[in-house]
Amino acid sequence: MAVLNRCAIAVAPRQPMVDWTRPFWTREDMEGLGEDHSLYLIPTYDNELEAQDRLLDSYGDIFAAELDLWCRDRSRWPHPRSLELFEAWFSVRFFPLVEDLDTAPLHTYVIDDDLQDVLRGAMG
Repeated sequence: MAVLNRCAIAVAPRQPMVDWTRPFWTREDMEGLGEDHSLYLIPTYDNELEAQDRLLDSYGDIFAAELDLWCRDRSRWPHPRSLELFEAWFSVRFFPLVEDLDTAPLHTYVIDDDLQDVLRGAMG
């Protein structure tokens, strides 16, 4: 087991996000939406103030990633996408310790638009 030099933020959609997605999906697609969480690795932090700073630094990228899962047309995204709106649309939970229980080496991959389309198709 290894401890990663990262912390994590988990986000889950709140009702305003669920409502925004309604035009893009059928009723079956909406079932369980609020139960799904996405996990994002962030730089380490030592206290709650630093955790909030990490959120301030990364909420825009997280917001864009979550919106892009539902709608690729950025003109349909809410504007402006402020931290206040992000916190209204998503519940946020911080994880200060991330452990890797696998023995295989950890790899990262850059996801280009083509691969994103493939992944999106596999999820839907």
